[in-house]
Amino acid sequence: MSNDGSYYISPKAQIASNVKIAPYVFIADGVVIEENVSIEPGAIIYENVYIGANSFIGAQCILGERSADYLKNDNYNNPILNIGKGSVIRSGTIIYADCAMGNNFKTGHRAVIREQSIFGNNCTFGTLSQSDGHIIVGNNCRFHNNVFIATYTTIEDDVHFYPMSCTVDSLHPPCQKGREGPYFEKGVIVGAKALILPRVRIGTGCVIAGGSIVTGDTPPNSVLIGAPARVSKKREEVRCQIEDRPAYEAMLETSKS
Repeated sequence: MSNDGSYYISPKAQIASNVKIAPYVFIADGVVIEENVSIEPGAIIYENVYIGANSFIGAQCILGERSADYLKNDNYNNPILNIGKGSVIRSGTIIYADCAMGNNFKTGHRAVIREQSIFGNNCTFGTLSQSDGHIIVGNNCRFHNNVFIATYTTIEDDVHFYPMSCTVDSLHPPCQKGREGPYFEKGVIVGAKALILPRVRIGTGCVIAGGSIVTGDTPPNSVLIGAPARVSKKREEVRCQIEDRPAYEAMLETSKS
């Protein structure tokens, strides 16, 4: 506890050098914060959260949010949340315990990431986006604003989701049997407001046009349009309207930088 009562730091927390902690921050037992981390006002960091060096935690974030089991289990032990070095967690974001974020992970404002969400390095998760938990995400993936990723979705490297795109995991909701989200292979682009149905496998390099509904597996490097989505052309056939080149070369270069 600070001298004026403006924040609380557990004596069982480990705080490295040059960590800046603003007023009204709560840091629980077992928290480990590496050097050069900045924590803004009102952040709550629950038990067993690890924050890598050179990270930024925005105002009113909640890290290591406890699962529902906390309310009914007197012996509840909060699982570990790992946030890699160089991460930026913007204000209002909630990340549950039992998650792992790689280095240089970034969120927009008020993102929600449920338990057992695993992200690789250099991923961004946009404002008001939500992971419903139990997902696996590779490296260099980007989720724009208002994206919803259902449970049991798997995403390989270099995949981009644009605003209000959505995956689902139930074959016939609200039934919970046989839930399984879609699988995205490397380099897929998902357009705004696209919907990807359960158990669908999206081939490497596919482009899903905005507003499309994908109901079945897709061949690699295809452009899919419509509801239900159908193959329109090959990815390399789409030309940029500004420069004389394949349209998606620039996206690939950005992913590798």
